Amino acid sequence: MISVSKLISWFIVVNAQKQLEQPQAEKLTQMKLMFLLYYVQGTHLALYNEKAFSNDILAWKYGPAVALVHYRFRGKRVITDNVTTRDEVNYREVNQNDQLLRLVFEVQETFGDKTAAALSRQTMRERPWQATTPSGVIDPQVMKDYFQKHIVEFDD
Repeated sequence: MISVSKLISWFIVVNAQKQLEQPQAEKLTQMKLMFLLYYVQGTHLALYNEKAFSNDILAWKYGPAVALVHYRFRGKRVITDNVTTRDEVNYREVNQNDQLLRLVFEVQETFGDKTAAALSRQTMRERPWQATTPSGVIDPQVMKDYFQKHIVEFDD
């Protein structure tokens, strides 16, 4: 298990780099980051039967959320404008874990080009969010089962 802060940094650095290469691309917002973390957690549960990070995924009004992201970036919409030295260190640490790096890279490649609004609509159509009471914790077992059936492709 890794600290969610390290994953946050990884997505910040990757998206800041992407912004330099493609200035017209949508900037990473805290809302979009929460959806990407939801897909990291669900995929990790489906593949490895354990959480990627310890933080709960909550069923907030506009989709799955990680409270730490909301509190850390309160008042900020775009979160890639100020990449810190800590973000760079955390990014490199995630990159040293081959299994985790493959997973976060696939999540970024699969969902990173979607807008926050599109990801919000998508996640709210998925069973883990729908099966959870508003503001409640999304059950990791429900996430695992859903992701194994609908999100993760297994090699036979």
